[in-house]
Amino acid sequence: MARWLVSDENPLTARVLVNRLWEQLFGTGIVETAEDFGTSGTPPSHPELLDHLALRFQHEHDWSVKQLLRELVLSSTYRQTARMTPASLAADPQNRWLSHGPRLRLTAEMIRDQALVLSGRFAPKMYGPPVMPPQPDGIWRSVYSAEKWEAAKDENRYRRAIYTYWKRTSGYPSMTTFDVPSREACTARRIATNTPLQALVTLNDEAYVECAAGLAERMTADGGDTSADKIAWGYRAATGRAPAASTLDDLTSLYQTALDGFVADPDASQHVAPTPERAALAVVASAILNLDEVLTK
Repeated sequence: MARWLVSDENPLTARVLVNRLWEQLFGTGIVETAEDFGTSGTPPSHPELLDHLALRFQHEHDWSVKQLLRELVLSSTYRQTARMTPASLAADPQNRWLSHGPRLRLTAEMIRDQALVLSGRFAPKMYGPPVMPPQPDGIWRSVYSAEKWEAAKDENRYRRAIYTYWKRTSGYPSMTTFDVPSREACTARRIATNTPLQALVTLNDEAYVECAAGLAERMTADGGDTSADKIAWGYRAATGRAPAASTLDDLTSLYQTALDGFVADPDASQHVAPTPERAALAVVASAILNLDEVLTK
């Protein structure tokens, strides 16, 4: 069976794997129904391309996923700008003909892990049992057992999303909101949604509030002397580019408004950071973590 899966006489394995990797990079597979390559599935948009990549993956790359990924991300097709013109929007609204570069929201796990890394609190520890990061109270009100969600207090609080304890009847809410599967059945393809609940999670969930406070600490330590310098540093760390003048003005205005509020009510700032200045930076950091440029690849 193992030999047949990778046999030259079996064309399916390489095509399915190439298609799934393509989907991860471009948002939609060459065969859109990645879970169904049969006659009831969607025909490939570029069948010759799928054949070509599958054969290269088998023979020239010798089944090396790294080599295939490198070839795809260095292609002129992938490196196109993601900006859409009115003409491309009219001719190719779903980008099935690859008229522009891919633009897709990060997955639930990626959004959490990215926030952890940007906060400076990411725990790189690997392996071991699952962990319990923060989640809202009352999620685990099970009538069948006395189990309780005990949020970790040590580095386990900041480990990768893949290590989060999972209960099928009560999934981790912040990731469920971002369309993570329930794991009750194998899911080959996720359908991304865009709802107001997602913004409520990344703006208010305890885990993301802590990440914003951590990013504010980094902005204070490494960003420079002025508030504008700190904000520009945080924006660049999250997006990979310097903010436009108008964007920096908006974020600086947000900082000043938050600072005025925290100075007027010092007790409110203590729930976020030790000083009003740090708390105001955390508000800006939260806004940065919620930017479309940060949540979208």
